[in-house]
Amino acid sequence: MASNEHKNLTDVNRHNPKGYETAPNSSLLSKGLGTGTLADGALEWISKSNIKTRKLTFSGYCTLNAEGFYSYPEPQSYGQSPYDINQDYGSATISSGTTVSQKRFFRIGQMSASQAGIINNGRLQVTSPDATAFTVALVQYAPSDSTSTAYPLVLIEKSVVGLSSDNLVQSYALASSDFAETEIGVGNHLFLMIKANAVIGTTTLVYANMSIEVGYLK
Repeated sequence: MASNEHKNLTDVNRHNPKGYETAPNSSLLSKGLGTGTLADGALEWISKSNIKTRKLTFSGYCTLNAEGFYSYPEPQSYGQSPYDINQDYGSATISSGTTVSQKRFFRIGQMSASQAGIINNGRLQVTSPDATAFTVALVQYAPSDSTSTAYPLVLIEKSVVGLSSDNLVQSYALASSDFAETEIGVGNHLFLMIKANAVIGTTTLVYANMSIEVGYLK
Protein backbone atom coordinates (compact mmCIF):
# COMPACT_ATOMS: atom_id res chain seq x y z
CA MET A 1 0.00 0.00 0.00
CA ALA A 2 1.34 3.42 -0.93
CA SER A 3 2.80 5.37 1.98
CA ASN A 4 1.75 8.69 0.49
CA GLU A 5 -1.99 8.11 0.83
CA HIS A 6 -3.70 11.14 2.34
CA LYS A 7 -4.48 9.31 5.57
CA ASN A 8 -0.80 8.51 6.04
CA LEU A 9 0.50 12.03 5.54
CA THR A 10 1.70 14.09 8.50
CA ASP A 11 0.32 17.56 9.16
CA VAL A 12 3.23 19.30 7.46
CA ASN A 13 2.46 17.49 4.19
CA ARG A 14 -1.33 17.99 4.18
CA HIS A 15 -2.88 20.91 2.30
CA ASN A 16 -5.39 23.31 3.79
CA PRO A 17 -9.05 22.98 2.71
CA LYS A 18 -10.32 24.92 -0.29
CA GLY A 19 -10.76 28.62 0.33
CA TYR A 20 -8.59 28.62 3.46
CA GLU A 21 -6.25 31.39 2.32
CA THR A 22 -9.06 33.85 1.59
CA ALA A 23 -11.41 32.80 4.41
CA PRO A 24 -12.01 35.44 7.12
CA ASN A 25 -10.45 34.96 10.53
CA SER A 26 -12.54 33.25 13.24
CA SER A 27 -14.55 31.24 10.69
CA LEU A 28 -15.48 27.57 10.29
CA LEU A 29 -15.74 25.42 7.16
CA SER A 30 -19.25 24.16 6.48
CA LYS A 31 -21.36 22.66 3.70
CA GLY A 32 -24.13 24.83 2.29
CA LEU A 33 -27.81 23.94 2.03
CA GLY A 34 -27.65 23.02 -1.65
CA THR A 35 -30.84 22.14 -3.57
CA GLY A 36 -32.81 20.43 -0.84
CA THR A 37 -32.61 16.64 -0.62
CA LEU A 38 -29.48 16.38 -2.82
CA ALA A 39 -26.08 16.33 -1.14
CA ASP A 40 -24.78 19.02 -3.47
CA GLY A 41 -24.17 21.89 -1.09
CA ALA A 42 -20.99 23.88 -1.72
CA LEU A 43 -18.25 24.42 0.84
CA GLU A 44 -18.53 27.76 2.63
CA TRP A 45 -16.78 29.55 5.45
CA ILE A 46 -19.09 30.68 8.27
CA SER A 47 -18.19 33.19 10.97
CA LYS A 48 -17.97 31.65 14.43
CA SER A 49 -20.33 34.38 15.62
CA ASN A 50 -23.10 32.70 13.59
CA ILE A 51 -22.42 29.30 15.17
CA LYS A 52 -21.56 30.09 18.79
CA THR A 53 -24.64 32.07 19.80
CA ARG A 54 -26.69 32.94 22.85
CA LYS A 55 -30.16 34.43 23.17
CA LEU A 56 -30.61 37.38 25.54
CA THR A 57 -33.97 38.87 26.54
CA PHE A 58 -34.65 42.27 28.11
CA SER A 59 -38.10 43.16 29.44
CA GLY A 60 -39.61 46.14 31.20
CA TYR A 61 -42.45 48.59 31.59
CA CYS A 62 -42.34 52.37 31.63
CA THR A 63 -44.70 55.27 32.35
CA LEU A 64 -43.52 57.59 29.60
CA ASN A 65 -41.80 60.75 30.80
CA ALA A 66 -44.10 63.70 30.05
CA GLU A 67 -41.15 65.80 28.88
CA GLY A 68 -39.98 63.18 26.40
CA PHE A 69 -36.85 62.35 28.38
CA TYR A 70 -35.40 58.84 28.46
CA SER A 71 -35.94 56.65 31.52
CA TYR A 72 -33.71 53.80 32.66
CA PRO A 73 -34.39 50.91 35.10
CA GLU A 74 -34.51 51.37 38.85
CA PRO A 75 -31.77 49.88 41.08
CA GLN A 76 -32.04 46.43 42.61
CA SER A 77 -32.74 47.88 46.07
CA TYR A 78 -36.15 49.10 44.87
CA GLY A 79 -37.37 45.57 44.21
CA GLN A 80 -38.69 45.86 40.65
CA SER A 81 -35.34 46.13 38.90
CA PRO A 82 -34.80 45.82 36.01
CA TYR A 83 -38.45 45.72 34.94
CA ASP A 84 -39.63 49.11 36.23
CA ILE A 85 -37.98 51.63 33.90
CA ASN A 86 -38.71 54.73 35.98
CA GLN A 87 -35.43 56.61 36.54
CA ASP A 88 -35.25 59.99 34.75
CA TYR A 89 -32.17 60.23 32.52
CA GLY A 90 -32.80 63.95 32.10
CA SER A 91 -32.40 64.07 28.33
CA ALA A 92 -34.12 62.88 25.17
CA THR A 93 -30.70 62.08 23.68
CA ILE A 94 -28.32 59.40 24.93
CA SER A 95 -24.78 60.72 24.76
CA SER A 96 -21.69 61.64 26.73
CA GLY A 97 -23.31 65.03 27.25
CA THR A 98 -25.62 63.54 29.90
CA THR A 99 -23.95 61.48 32.61
CA VAL A 100 -25.24 60.01 35.85
CA SER A 101 -23.62 58.55 38.95
CA GLN A 102 -22.06 55.23 37.88
CA LYS A 103 -23.69 53.35 40.77
CA ARG A 104 -27.13 54.00 39.24
CA PHE A 105 -26.25 51.91 36.18
CA PHE A 106 -24.19 49.33 38.06
CA ARG A 107 -27.07 48.59 40.44
CA ILE A 108 -29.54 47.78 37.68
CA GLY A 109 -30.37 44.07 37.94
CA GLN A 110 -29.69 43.27 34.30
CA MET A 111 -27.23 41.35 32.12
CA SER A 112 -23.43 41.81 32.19
CA ALA A 113 -21.28 40.33 29.43
CA SER A 114 -18.79 37.65 30.48
CA GLN A 115 -17.10 37.87 27.08
CA ALA A 116 -17.16 40.11 24.03
CA GLY A 117 -19.88 39.36 21.48
CA ILE A 118 -21.53 40.52 18.26
CA ILE A 119 -25.27 41.08 17.83
CA ASN A 120 -26.58 39.09 14.86
CA ASN A 121 -30.28 40.00 14.98
CA GLY A 122 -33.15 40.61 17.35
CA ARG A 123 -36.87 41.12 17.88
CA LEU A 124 -38.76 43.84 19.71
CA GLN A 125 -42.34 43.52 21.00
CA VAL A 126 -44.34 46.30 22.64
CA THR A 127 -47.79 47.05 23.98
CA SER A 128 -49.39 50.45 24.60
CA PRO A 129 -52.94 51.50 25.57
CA ASP A 130 -52.87 54.33 23.02
CA ALA A 131 -51.15 55.41 19.80
CA THR A 132 -48.38 57.44 21.44
CA ALA A 133 -45.11 57.09 19.55
CA PHE A 134 -42.19 56.12 21.74
CA THR A 135 -38.64 54.82 21.43
CA VAL A 136 -37.10 51.72 22.96
CA ALA A 137 -33.31 51.72 23.24
CA LEU A 138 -30.96 48.89 24.13
CA VAL A 139 -27.78 50.32 25.61
CA GLN A 140 -24.54 49.15 27.20
CA TYR A 141 -22.45 50.77 29.89
CA ALA A 142 -18.81 49.99 30.70
CA PRO A 143 -18.02 49.83 34.44
CA SER A 144 -15.02 51.90 35.49
CA ASP A 145 -12.61 51.75 38.42
CA SER A 146 -11.52 55.35 37.91
CA THR A 147 -14.58 57.38 36.90
CA SER A 148 -17.59 57.96 39.16
CA THR A 149 -19.96 59.09 36.41
CA ALA A 150 -21.15 57.15 33.39
CA TYR A 151 -23.28 57.39 30.27
CA PRO A 152 -24.80 54.60 28.15
CA LEU A 153 -23.68 53.66 24.66
CA VAL A 154 -26.53 53.04 22.24
CA LEU A 155 -26.75 49.64 20.58
CA ILE A 156 -30.13 50.35 18.98
CA GLU A 157 -32.91 52.93 19.19
CA LYS A 158 -36.21 51.79 17.70
CA SER A 159 -39.17 54.15 17.30
CA VAL A 160 -42.46 52.29 17.76
CA VAL A 161 -46.20 52.88 17.99
CA GLY A 162 -48.51 50.66 20.00
CA LEU A 163 -51.79 49.23 18.75
CA SER A 164 -53.92 51.29 21.19
CA SER A 165 -54.53 48.25 23.35
CA ASP A 166 -52.47 46.72 26.12
CA ASN A 167 -53.81 43.36 24.97
CA LEU A 168 -52.38 43.60 21.41
CA VAL A 169 -48.68 43.08 20.79
CA GLN A 170 -46.78 44.98 18.10
CA SER A 171 -43.69 43.11 16.86
CA TYR A 172 -40.61 44.32 14.99
CA ALA A 173 -37.86 42.19 13.46
CA LEU A 174 -34.39 43.65 14.01
CA ALA A 175 -31.60 42.95 11.53
CA SER A 176 -27.95 43.51 12.40
CA SER A 177 -28.03 46.57 10.11
CA ASP A 178 -30.68 48.16 12.35
CA PHE A 179 -28.20 48.39 15.21
CA ALA A 180 -26.05 51.49 15.57
CA GLU A 181 -23.45 49.28 17.26
CA THR A 182 -23.27 45.47 17.19
CA GLU A 183 -20.19 44.87 19.35
CA ILE A 184 -20.73 44.13 23.04
CA GLY A 185 -17.71 44.77 25.21
CA VAL A 186 -16.54 42.25 27.79
CA GLY A 187 -17.85 43.19 31.23
CA ASN A 188 -20.35 45.69 29.86
CA HIS A 189 -23.84 45.90 31.33
CA LEU A 190 -26.87 45.92 28.99
CA PHE A 191 -30.33 47.33 29.74
CA LEU A 192 -33.36 49.01 28.15
CA MET A 193 -34.17 52.71 28.09
CA ILE A 194 -37.51 54.15 26.93
CA LYS A 195 -38.80 57.62 26.04
CA ALA A 196 -41.83 59.29 24.44
CA ASN A 197 -40.98 60.74 21.04
CA ALA A 198 -42.40 64.14 22.02
CA VAL A 199 -43.75 66.03 25.01
CA ILE A 200 -46.98 64.30 26.00
CA GLY A 201 -49.89 65.50 28.12
CA THR A 202 -51.13 62.10 29.22
CA THR A 203 -49.78 59.25 31.32
CA THR A 204 -49.04 56.22 29.16
CA LEU A 205 -47.77 52.91 30.53
CA VAL A 206 -45.96 50.87 27.90
CA TYR A 207 -44.36 47.42 28.01
CA ALA A 208 -41.37 46.27 25.97
CA ASN A 209 -39.65 42.95 25.36
CA MET A 210 -36.47 42.77 23.29
CA SER A 211 -34.56 39.60 22.48
CA ILE A 212 -31.22 39.54 20.69
CA GLU A 213 -28.99 36.79 19.32
CA VAL A 214 -25.37 37.37 20.30
CA GLY A 215 -22.55 35.54 18.55
CA TYR A 216 -19.09 34.86 19.96
CA LEU A 217 -15.79 34.55 18.11
CA LYS A 218 -13.98 32.69 20.88
